[in-house]
Amino acid sequence: MKRIIVAGIYRSGTSLTAELVRRWGAYAGRDEDIFKDDYGYMEHFALQKLNDELLNNNSRVPTPVEVLLEKTQDASLTEFAVQALKDMDKEAQDHKATAWVWKDPRLPLVLPFWANIWGDAIYVIPVRHPVETIYSGAKMEGLDPEQVPLSAGFAYWQFCMLNLLRFTQDSPRKIFIAYDQLTQNPERECARLCRFLDEQCGMDSDPSERLQYMTEQVTAGERHFKHPRSLAEVETATREQRALYDFLRVKTMYPDEAYNKDDFALYPGWLEYLQTMDMFLSSTQGSQETE
Repeated sequence: MKRIIVAGIYRSGTSLTAELVRRWGAYAGRDEDIFKDDYGYMEHFALQKLNDELLNNNSRVPTPVEVLLEKTQDASLTEFAVQALKDMDKEAQDHKATAWVWKDPRLPLVLPFWANIWGDAIYVIPVRHPVETIYSGAKMEGLDPEQVPLSAGFAYWQFCMLNLLRFTQDSPRKIFIAYDQLTQNPERECARLCRFLDEQCGMDSDPSERLQYMTEQVTAGERHFKHPRSLAEVETATREQRALYDFLRVKTMYPDEAYNKDDFALYPGWLEYLQTMDMFLSSTQGSQETE
């Protein structure tokens, strides 16, 4: 059974991408097992539950990679994960699907745990302008975008995308999808995604009907906030963050392009900064709720 993982950060197009994969033909789970709200959907409860535990219910401050790698030695966690995978395999087989899809915008945070457990997975990785993800994420949490320093959002985005590069670099089964290209040219990008999934899953049937079904989802969807400036023009972004975004754009064309992590290194003290900002935002939200 083929396992397709949509791995992107919050508000990067993960819901849209996962729906495209479902429309391509992947099994997504039973309706009663999938979380849905106004901001996203197709998040399987079993995946959510384990990710909550892995992150100690805090997705604002990244858990260090070393901590997550240590958790792969926890038998209770790995047994739960393996059983969830087996359950999805069986359900997909029962529905005569050749593949199933999982999505959770926290996956870039927990990839160190999952990468070896789910085996030879197929990765679909959305790439979106980081300012767009930051502002959209702030709106999702009920915050004024001006309350969220871009520098904190950039550090979070940088950590997540470096995790994605690190833990998918050896996989030949990956595709990077640029969100802006998908919304601007849905026919071309859906065809590219469809071809990739067909090749990875050994599909040889006529893709015309599936492709039309996929494209309709994009053209019917609402285009979210588009940042008017390139990342190179955003003074808050560091040189490494700008270089990382440029490299991710290259990966949409050449997914196997090798990367050097030192080219995109996080600055010293970034984690402490995010911890401080998390405490500030939590106190701000708490104050608003009591007013």
